[in-house]
Amino acid sequence: MATIKVVPGSPTAIQDAVNLAREGDVILVHKGVYHEQVKIEGNKDNIRIVAEHKYKAVLDGRFVLREAFTLESVAGVEIDGFKIKNYSSCGIRIVKGKSHRVLENEISDITGKKKKGRPFGIHASRSEGNLLMRNKIERIGETDTGSGSGIQLSESSGNWIVRNKIVKNSLFGIETKRGSHNAIVENRISDNKSDGIKINRSDNSLIIDNKLEDNGGHGMYGRSKNNLVIDSKIKNNHKNGLKFSFNYNLAFGNNIKDNRRSGVAVDSDFNEIQRNDIKRNKNNGISIRAPHKGNFVFENRLKGNTPKNIKDRGKHNNILRNKKG
Repeated sequence: MATIKVVPGSPTAIQDAVNLAREGDVILVHKGVYHEQVKIEGNKDNIRIVAEHKYKAVLDGRFVLREAFTLESVAGVEIDGFKIKNYSSCGIRIVKGKSHRVLENEISDITGKKKKGRPFGIHASRSEGNLLMRNKIERIGETDTGSGSGIQLSESSGNWIVRNKIVKNSLFGIETKRGSHNAIVENRISDNKSDGIKINRSDNSLIIDNKLEDNGGHGMYGRSKNNLVIDSKIKNNHKNGLKFSFNYNLAFGNNIKDNRRSGVAVDSDFNEIQRNDIKRNKNNGISIRAPHKGNFVFENRLKGNTPKNIKDRGKHNNILRNKKG
């Protein structure tokens, strides 16, 4: 397996290396600025594209190029340590891919100006088994249009979104839609214009140990079934801390405080709200709307929520052993 070194100078320096690479090769990109769009497709499985010095290899689209890296119909590619900025559509796009590793990149200022549709920091569609870890993603989309999200998974399953910092984007921090069995773990998601995390018709997600703070919408908005929100810190969001609009979700062990609406808003049936610390939220600690039923509210600690710690407008909900301060 070869190591192919890349230095600035050619407008297609990284792409030329990709064209030469064989399965298992490493492309080592030296520090400098690269104005190019790199496409990995076809028979380019299992190549690694790595910045020699973290964040010193800079891909700058100058608001003309659409995407820094496009991975299409390939598997096992690694993108590691790049600074990516000033593209018009997306920082890193994965299409029909699997088992990729997108690690420790900084992605910013993806505007959407030159493309109809929404811009993203990282976007994966019809893909599975990818790891997106320890990336910093900020300022995606223009603030006045409210269209850009840090990470979006579309029709994708079995992916891991881990320990990313996702801040100051013009729509959502993380959005999943029409997928299943994705994990969102230990991310810091703050100051996004709308929801920190939006799970839209993507069942069976694991959402654990995230910090969801100061987002302009909900901390987490679940429009899917069987999602587990566990051990997360959810505070100072402009709408609800958590909102469940579909059935069979679990909120367990979260710290939910100082949100401008409810700590937990339930607009569906048969959800479980257990052992959370819920404090100082502005429109009830836990709010169950009519006509919803069968929700289990158990052993939560509630204090200082206004006007009530628990407000149940539904029917046949089980509210047991909660501690109210």
